[in-house]
Amino acid sequence: MEIEIRELERKYEALRITDPARISRLTASIHQYGQQTPVLVVPNLAGGHVLIDGYARVAALKALAHDLVEALVLPLSEAEALIQSYRFEASRRRCALEDGWLLRELVQVQGKRQTEVALALQRSVSWVNRRLALVRVLPESAQEAVRRAQIPAHAAMRALVPLARANATRCERLVERLDGCKVSVRQMDMLYLAYKQGDEEGRQHLIDHPWLFLKAREETQRAENIDPGETARLIHELEALSGLARRVRRQLQTGVYKRGSLRQQQTIDSLWIEFETVFASLAYQMKEESLDAGSRHPGSDPAPARAGPRGAQHRPSLADLEELGQTSPA
Repeated sequence: MEIEIRELERKYEALRITDPARISRLTASIHQYGQQTPVLVVPNLAGGHVLIDGYARVAALKALAHDLVEALVLPLSEAEALIQSYRFEASRRRCALEDGWLLRELVQVQGKRQTEVALALQRSVSWVNRRLALVRVLPESAQEAVRRAQIPAHAAMRALVPLARANATRCERLVERLDGCKVSVRQMDMLYLAYKQGDEEGRQHLIDHPWLFLKAREETQRAENIDPGETARLIHELEALSGLARRVRRQLQTGVYKRGSLRQQQTIDSLWIEFETVFASLAYQMKEESLDAGSRHPGSDPAPARAGPRGAQHRPSLADLEELGQTSPA
């Protein structure tokens, strides 16, 4: 059926990130071919309709000055319709923050239990808890910047969430000092990396003047002709590796290995031997790189290398992995 756009209640628009590029593509497509897929709505108590899914299509139709939208009316409650829309979504996968916004709506506003939501979305309860934790820890000003596509969702996950966990006030200040201008994932990586490595005075200056810092850093890197993203990616991968190592350690401590079948234990043993070899090589390479970098720093006084590299006879233990996790950049 066709519904007048002005009569739609668009109360769930804040559950998704605004994507101007996607809206532009939809606008061009609808202009050429017409609306191909109906939006999803449910009846409201006032006799109108609540828009559940199709906010980008409605924005495209409005850009084309259309008054009507083709809609499919679902005979469901708003909460049930939101769940069904999530389960059958195919055009665009939600990011973790969008998942969190939907879960917060279902749990805190619609009154659903977390176990009920997890079952309905075919997810685990821990998945629900992790997504809810994201929207609880990230200040609302930062979330709004993500909704407006000022800050990419991936950048918010990698930089703003850990910054908010450490200091929510500084996270809010950083978003404020970005002045509503669009920032890239690479730029957010640069800011967060410098924040972690800086002293207290340097951190405060970076938070207060992020664009000045980025301009100075990019000028320096341009002069040195280096790729600023490579180091940030290495740090991100090492952080992920240390987190994975800690999770494996916790699983082993619960006795997962002993409870496995003989075949499962043999598979784990084989994978562990392979990992030991890779990790030994990685540890040796890291030591070599660190010593080489130290010798190239002006005024450095590197310690002499220890006798002999770590060979195949030295296999890293779980304690080695835990140490790696504890010494990752903070």
